[in-house]
Amino acid sequence: MRINQAGSSREGSKWAGRASATIGALLLASLAGCMTYRTSGSDTFQTSGIDAWLTAANADAVINAMAAKGLMPATIDCRFDHTVPGQVAYASKFTWQRAPTNTRYHWEVGDPTYLASKEVKSNRVGLHRIAAKTVRDPATGQKVACSIWTN
Repeated sequence: MRINQAGSSREGSKWAGRASATIGALLLASLAGCMTYRTSGSDTFQTSGIDAWLTAANADAVINAMAAKGLMPATIDCRFDHTVPGQVAYASKFTWQRAPTNTRYHWEVGDPTYLASKEVKSNRVGLHRIAAKTVRDPATGQKVACSIWTN
């Protein structure tokens, strides 16, 4: 009995190719549930909770999780969070982009005066602002600002 070794190795490589393609398709499908690609000229992403506003309690955890995926904040949106009566609280929302190698970034949300002091400190360490927003609460007249700085 003669075994066609060349034929059997070819069959094995076909199977490996199909398995790799299947695994790749499954991986892409699972990642599609985690983030959505937004076509805006650059690689920006939004988390699956597109309308999810992050509070101070959970924003750092989300930032760290996205950094572990190789992403950094691209834009920031902020607002007053009126869930705690009598307390000033803020909420923020981010879009994401791939973080270039050796990129440093810093983000802040708070009173515009506080952010102005952070702007000076960021500039001193070589960071420049890439996104900023200021929002005024119509009920109280208070303002909240948010910014992202990177190198």
